[in-house]
Amino acid sequence: MFPAEKEGEWEPCKVRLRERKKHVTQQPPVEANGTEAANGEHGTNGANDAIVAGEAKETNGTDALNSEREDPELYEDWETDEGAIWAMDHGHIVNWPCFYALLTHVYNQLSPHMPIQTPILLIGQPCWSQKDHELITQFFFEKFRCPGLTIMDSASAALYGLNVQNACVIDIGYQKADITAISDFEVQSIGRTMALTKCGGEAMTQNLLKHLASRKFTRDMCEQLKQSPICEILLPGTPMPGSGQTQSEDITNPAAAASTGATGSGPGHRLSGGAMGAEPRGPGEGTEVGDDGEDTEGVLDVASIVTGGQGKMEEFLAKKEKEKAEKASRKKGDSAPSQAKPVRIPNSQRERSTFMYRDNAVLDALKGMSLSREDMADAKAKLDEGKQKSAPSDSQADPTGVEPTSPATASIGRASAPRREIEVGIERFQAASDGILERIADAVHRTISAVDVVKRAEIWDSLILVGRGSKIKGLNTSSIVIVLLLTYD
Repeated sequence: MFPAEKEGEWEPCKVRLRERKKHVTQQPPVEANGTEAANGEHGTNGANDAIVAGEAKETNGTDALNSEREDPELYEDWETDEGAIWAMDHGHIVNWPCFYALLTHVYNQLSPHMPIQTPILLIGQPCWSQKDHELITQFFFEKFRCPGLTIMDSASAALYGLNVQNACVIDIGYQKADITAISDFEVQSIGRTMALTKCGGEAMTQNLLKHLASRKFTRDMCEQLKQSPICEILLPGTPMPGSGQTQSEDITNPAAAASTGATGSGPGHRLSGGAMGAEPRGPGEGTEVGDDGEDTEGVLDVASIVTGGQGKMEEFLAKKEKEKAEKASRKKGDSAPSQAKPVRIPNSQRERSTFMYRDNAVLDALKGMSLSREDMADAKAKLDEGKQKSAPSDSQADPTGVEPTSPATASIGRASAPRREIEVGIERFQAASDGILERIADAVHRTISAVDVVKRAEIWDSLILVGRGSKIKGLNTSSIVIVLLLTYD
């Protein structure tokens, strides 16, 4: 929330001052009639002389008439967090007046004209104390006079949302992570990990900023890079692109690699296709050995020829002759070598990649200027390096995105910021470089180990990853399990 102009009040967005310039029209000077003034005839010319002299005295010269007057104008900026007051820190409520104002704003947005009061369900943080629950309950009943209020734990809400009975909920948020073990719909308070620091989305943004600060990257650029598809968290021990290390060089046990895909045998060789959830390559139904693209059609035809007799043999030979003739004709007909299809390299194997950055700083600078809509659209079109998208409805007809009046229109304003393409190297894989995966995996192990040994197996079978911080590519339950296997092997 943002402090309002009146002390003790709050605003949901930043209220800025835009300077709009208006030209002052200059009146032609009136020449004084010295002869008439000397004769004492003070008519219209004399009055005009007095007015002009008075105005010139007040403005300290005639140059002030050519100046411009600045007329202040207020507008709402829904995109910036400059000067914002955060009501919560790592899940804890640190500013109660700001928190009450936030609850009031959310309530007004959800029910602006509700004639009948309804019960309220509030999703609470695991780190909230009993005293916090009492203060929140008192505020809701006194402020909104609601007939009923329930404060539900966020981990329990995720469990009911997925319709499971036993699970371990890993909630990765903005500044922290919460790991909760739930058995038979009951939260296990003993051993619960609450507000685990340096494991949220902000920590990942700061890691990227630390590695890209030498390239003049800002926090906003690192935040958008984190949310882009090219940002990925690699498993421990995965070689970086461009290091010259390939998977074939690391294989120490060819038999294990052929059957399970593991690079070797013994501890520390769990980074295999089987560990990642892929099917094994060894003998058995639904498995295969050798190259993935090997042609096995001839083997099946031979088996059918043996049981088909002479007619089947002639049919098979005719088919082979036809295939040879078609292959020879294709070779003769191609005068130039055929162009090979471009191989699509996975992001984890690319040394460099690009993403589209929305330059919100340029958009803020354009908003502060006194530009018309046409000038604003023209300036953004010249700065935008991305593909233009036409507005699908009349609600987005304004191409400038200036003065959004609600969070819905604020998203349009953010999307209308000028975009430019930025190239990033292997720094995009460093979002969890300070051991975020290891800390989360260790907290999961400690939380589940505190549960009764009879119920642990069911909880291990259901790991739930939620939160905005978990949307980064590579941060999933499979990677957490692999880190656990590598750590506690």
